[in-house]
Amino acid sequence: MAQMDTYHSVSESFEVARVPSRRGISKSLLRYLVATLAVCACVVAFAFRSQSLESALVTTRTISGLTPLPTSRMQRGVEAYGVSFGTGINERISKRERRMRRKLSIRKKISGTADNPRLSVFRSNKHIYGQLIDDELGHTLAAAGTVEKQLKDQFADKTPREQAEIIGKLIAERAKEKGIETAKFDRNGYKYHGRVAAVAAGARDGGLTI
Repeated sequence: MAQMDTYHSVSESFEVARVPSRRGISKSLLRYLVATLAVCACVVAFAFRSQSLESALVTTRTISGLTPLPTSRMQRGVEAYGVSFGTGINERISKRERRMRRKLSIRKKISGTADNPRLSVFRSNKHIYGQLIDDELGHTLAAAGTVEKQLKDQFADKTPREQAEIIGKLIAERAKEKGIETAKFDRNGYKYHGRVAAVAAGARDGGLTI
């Protein structure tokens, strides 16, 4: 009995070490870690690709003899006859740049000659102009505009559209004086509407075939 009492007293003096339970990683935590790693990988890949594309555009412009665009952000690199459209990949194109695109697209298809010149129209907020152009020589054969002082009396009580029709008729008259009967209408990137269409209508009424 004495030995048993000694055994109990010794065993009670020691604390039994608790072994922690082996609990696995939950599925939700594992999914969160995988998604985080995937997002980080996508961000790194996009940053590397953007830097490579920017350096490639700058190198291309340098080789082609064009002025390098600023490298502060990614460039469009869209070129048409030396005109650069837009300064950033997400920036909107202005109205003027859209008109320039339409203008260049039209000019690829239309070219004037001495016998069949190009009737080019330009309009501002107050005035409108038209001129017959020989693109082979780069000469203006005839021109008219609402800024001419001798036409001031005719425009006294006329609407802008009526003034444009008068300009079209005047261009047709001046074309006939030089033996020109036909022309190719160049709307110069504007919509065929309003004053621009009125110039074409006036030229047809004046006897010029367009």
